[in-house]
Amino acid sequence: MILIPLGSPNLDLEEGWPSPMSADPKTPATPTASVTSTPAATGTGPSGPSGSSAGRSLKPKDLITVGIFTALYFVVFFGFGMLGFFGPAVHAVGIVLGSLANGIVFALYVTRIRKPGMVFLTAIVSSLLMVLTGHAWTTLITAALFSALAELVLAGGRYRSARASVIAYGVFSLWVAGPMLPLYFQHNAYIANISKQMGEDYARAWDTLFSPTFMAGLLVLVFLASCLGGLLGQKMLRKHFVRAGIA
Repeated sequence: MILIPLGSPNLDLEEGWPSPMSADPKTPATPTASVTSTPAATGTGPSGPSGSSAGRSLKPKDLITVGIFTALYFVVFFGFGMLGFFGPAVHAVGIVLGSLANGIVFALYVTRIRKPGMVFLTAIVSSLLMVLTGHAWTTLITAALFSALAELVLAGGRYRSARASVIAYGVFSLWVAGPMLPLYFQHNAYIANISKQMGEDYARAWDTLFSPTFMAGLLVLVFLASCLGGLLGQKMLRKHFVRAGIA
């Protein structure tokens, strides 16, 4: 903010001193005090009540928004994840389709975001729900990592860039790798747990399918599907939600 001085400090040098032509030679020249006004302090700067630190903190209405969209996101995500009951390959397809579908939810979510931390909270809450339903603790790590990166992308676009929103969602969606990471460093325990829950045939098929190469390819597909879902969400925003006054 540009602060406008209450008075003008631009006094000419000769105005502060008597002219030597008119001064009494016996009387020494006395400098005239020059008063420079100081801009009035306001409460709108960084340290004021409406400064950047206060304005960027999450308010109750922001937390309500987080709760609503986290619930929407998780219902879609978990719903497509239920396809995993039909087999490991179908589970992988469900992950990709869920990422695609949630692009619409995320696009609408971003229209409500103007402060950092909201996407991060969505990831943490979603990953906590995953852990509480029996998934690996590594879900929390990937959720924190990729949501933090998504926050940086959104901030780079000042929370108003459609392109940043699409890329941020693509990055954000990569947190889905978390539940499956123990397969590669706690292999026997992970497969034993799947075998206990879903049966030996299912566990064997999972072990065969989810090689490191397949996992890498799956994450690429998740990123691309998420970006496509984000673009679809942006199109729907312009065509339906903005017109209806929702976004």
